[in-house]
Amino acid sequence: MKSLFVKDKNFFPIAEPICAAIGNFDGVHLGHQKLVEECKKVSKLNGYKSALLTFYPHPSVFLKKIPNYPLITPLEIKTEIVSRMGLDYLIVVEFNEEVANMTKEEFMQSMKFMNIKACVCGYDFTFARRAEGNIRDLEEEFEFHEVKKYIFDDVRVSSTYIRELLSDGNIHEANRLLGRQFIIRGRVKFGNQDGRLIGYPTANIDYKNYFLPKTGVYFVNAIVNGITYLGMCNIGHNPTFNFSDEIRMEVHIFNFDEDIYNNVIDVIFVERIRDEHKFNSVDELKNQLFKDKAKCLELAGDMNYTK
Repeated sequence: MKSLFVKDKNFFPIAEPICAAIGNFDGVHLGHQKLVEECKKVSKLNGYKSALLTFYPHPSVFLKKIPNYPLITPLEIKTEIVSRMGLDYLIVVEFNEEVANMTKEEFMQSMKFMNIKACVCGYDFTFARRAEGNIRDLEEEFEFHEVKKYIFDDVRVSSTYIRELLSDGNIHEANRLLGRQFIIRGRVKFGNQDGRLIGYPTANIDYKNYFLPKTGVYFVNAIVNGITYLGMCNIGHNPTFNFSDEIRMEVHIFNFDEDIYNNVIDVIFVERIRDEHKFNSVDELKNQLFKDKAKCLELAGDMNYTK
């Protein structure tokens, strides 16, 4: 798969005719995967190259004036997922003031200039200035394929609903609708090192603008230098010691004792264990952490983990 980055509204031409799946694709969930499969099908039938066309940063950065709009899948993770889906191109349009203010006619003309012959979109897709363009406009100008709302086990799959699941701490259901396990990739930064003092050292993760699950303790996998370890993660305010106004994400990696400050690691969320609590003493906290680890290992055994 070849990645192409468009820096302004003057999209550059591609030699081969293209069928493009178009959207934000935050999550690259089962519904998004349906669009990609339809795009590949249309491309094969017509001799087109297949592409996913998306936007960076998320349009809400400009349209809703949210500078650090929280994402289920930032561009780096999205690119890795899409690269495994068998497409020919990933086209990333930089969403800036110029692109945000394009009329629907200008946007469609840029698509034609890029050599997009066919497009695949969700039923509710809108585009261009003030969302004035919709799928009916695309239908008039391109070979158009609409993908209806995707229902999985009687549930409509959408990024909005997956955000709700994450906000509720329902990692299991969110993972089902993503078609993969939710992941946060972040750099290990210096923390207070309180965990080390009580026998549970943690890696304090800079989660940037990821959409965080509900505060609490989670069973996770941590990928460090290409090796997967079992672990548990606390998302919250550290109410027992050194309360933090900002939500912190800290991972205790089982059977691990290496200096990984400044390393980038992947934290893969498997299951939520419990709410975050304020404990009355160090011993009470240590006792609960012992139980949390035992619960994680029990889950790992049920899921046939070997590490």
